[in-house]
Amino acid sequence: MRTLFGFVLPWIVCSVANAAITDLSTWTLVEDPPNANFSAAQTAVNATLSAAGPVPAGVDIGFQSVSGDTVSNSTAGHYFDTNSDFSIAIDYDWTFNSASGFLGLGFGIGEDSDGMNSAGVAMATSNGSPFLTFGGAARVNDADQAPLVLGATTSSLSGSLFVSYEAASGDILLGAATSTGAAAPTVTGTYSGIQNQWNDEALLASFFIRSDGPAGGQWLGGDADAVFSNFRILSGSAVAVPEPSAVGVIALFGTTLAMRRRR
Repeated sequence: MRTLFGFVLPWIVCSVANAAITDLSTWTLVEDPPNANFSAAQTAVNATLSAAGPVPAGVDIGFQSVSGDTVSNSTAGHYFDTNSDFSIAIDYDWTFNSASGFLGLGFGIGEDSDGMNSAGVAMATSNGSPFLTFGGAARVNDADQAPLVLGATTSSLSGSLFVSYEAASGDILLGAATSTGAAAPTVTGTYSGIQNQWNDEALLASFFIRSDGPAGGQWLGGDADAVFSNFRILSGSAVAVPEPSAVGVIALFGTTLAMRRRR
């Protein structure tokens, strides 16, 4: 998919401005699995993920930057080519009217919406208060990797989350800051070479909230809102998924070439 879209016909995939990825109204809702006590709303400038009553551990809700489970089956959105470095960030802000139990949020990149091959930065809350430090999490072929502790700074109810990718090494760098709009993280961690263990597919971006905590802890109830805003590309650029009409042109182009070769 990356070869077809990124190299053969670059004039098609780059025809949509990269700035479109910063419009959060274009991002796709993902629920894993759907739960009546999780809800979401989005505008161009922010997206709100909310929790009300109890939610079982391991359930999450969020938004991703493409319309399908992977880039290869998407017809809209933006993704990142693994042949190029990039760095992205987003702001978050928690509000709790009441809270019982554990609730976390995260921001990351990966090859699929299920997170089978993915990495990201996260922070957790306990009864509506920041819980421990910012952390990093990753998976390889659906297997959890060792978590990262990003410095000794206690996490906060608002701040900035960062993800960077290095094409030459396959490194994914994760970071966070306790202020919104930060230009750079104040705490960091790295999953060295982890993308080399994935399937070398194009990468989508996502953010989410999740009912989760130590020893099977979960969100027990209350009212919580996590507002994500100011998604920004700090370096590199995103690629637009071709619209269905463009996909048809690509398919026709490929068929024509195949017929010419056979003749």
